[in-house]
Amino acid sequence: MNSRTINVEEQSALRELERTGPSRTLSSRVQGRLALYGMIAEGPDGWAITAFGRRVLHSREAMPMSPEDLLFAMGPVLATAANW
Repeated sequence: MNSRTINVEEQSALRELERTGPSRTLSSRVQGRLALYGMIAEGPDGWAITAFGRRVLHSREAMPMSPEDLLFAMGPVLATAANW
C-alpha cells in the first residue's frame, strides 16, 4: 500500500499519537482503518504510530478529506432492502 488518503479525524489521531506516544483512547472507527493500512500498531502500551504512519502523515499524499468528500467519493448507493 504505497499511498493512502486519510480524513481529518485520522490525521488528527496520527498527529496525537506522534506527539504524545501510544494511546488506548482511539475511536474504533479510526483505529480500525489506520490499523488495517498499517499506520498504527497495537503494543503493550496501546496503539502507536508506525514508520509508515509517519510517512503518510508527513507526505503530500496525506491530504485530509472532509467527511462530505469521502461520502461523495463513494458514488451513488442504490436504495435496496439491504441498504435500509
